[in-house]
Amino acid sequence: TANFVDGILYAIGGVSKSGVSNSNTAYDPVANEWTVKKPMPTAREHAASALVGGKLYIVGGRIVNLEHNLNTNEVYNPSNDSWTKLEPMPSNRSGLSAAASSSGDIYVFGGEENAGTFNNNEKYDPDTDKWEIKSPMPTARHGLAAVTVSDKIYVIGGGPEPGLIVGGVNEIYQPGNNTSP
Repeated sequence: TANFVDGILYAIGGVSKSGVSNSNTAYDPVANEWTVKKPMPTAREHAASALVGGKLYIVGGRIVNLEHNLNTNEVYNPSNDSWTKLEPMPSNRSGLSAAASSSGDIYVFGGEENAGTFNNNEKYDPDTDKWEIKSPMPTARHGLAAVTVSDKIYVIGGGPEPGLIVGGVNEIYQPGNNTSP
């Protein structure tokens, strides 16, 4: 995952030559320097992330292949270079996306496993460290993107089945509304 926090780009997790990574590196574009930060507690790839209150939340992912999806939820605090393990997601998923709502909740969409793709939509409240299952997406998919604009979350693209098959779906989720995107 990659996110900017206070002008610094954090690149966390992924795959290296030696396998799944728990790396956490920060790039300062002004100084043109990379800095190694405290590694993520759980090495993984295909995770999702969201920024809330200056902290990076990393959810889901996988450790080897589609048979080893995770429900892991961890938060990184750049101000003191520390990690905290949080309440796991209700489901194990990789290839998912996440977006923070305007109210500071994190919504996690889609994902994949060997049997297919997910239409899951789960909400995480950082204040209470609790998850809530919300209305599913109309279109199950993985490798999608999610972005918040005003009070709507746009859930864009992704593939309807595991692999490199992609689609052009764009669905809008309204967090205050209890219906599907």
